[in-house]
Amino acid sequence: MKRFPKHLNSKNDYLNIKKDFQEEIWKPAFQELLDAKDGWLMESKLASLKETGITDAKRKVIDVRDEQDVVLEKYQYVYKEDPNCRLFRLGFSVEEVQKILNEKIN
Repeated sequence: MKRFPKHLNSKNDYLNIKKDFQEEIWKPAFQELLDAKDGWLMESKLASLKETGITDAKRKVIDVRDEQDVVLEKYQYVYKEDPNCRLFRLGFSVEEVQKILNEKIN
């Protein structure tokens, strides 16, 4: 048996570990692709420092402060699917990885 690679750098790397290793070894790597597909992305800069923005489970406001802890700018962030996440950069789709994770191994 081969050793598990330290780095998975391509779609083929992921497909090869699926082929070459037992399910309990390769499945966490595929699950991590799905788990890391969402992230905090900047939606907009708030027009003034007096604006509070929206804060809930999927949105937050980030303050940019100087060395004296004075707020310089405010930004609205939203938690959503990141189009630049590793899953998409490697050429996978969400459906493709979900299908792989749900496959029954004989």
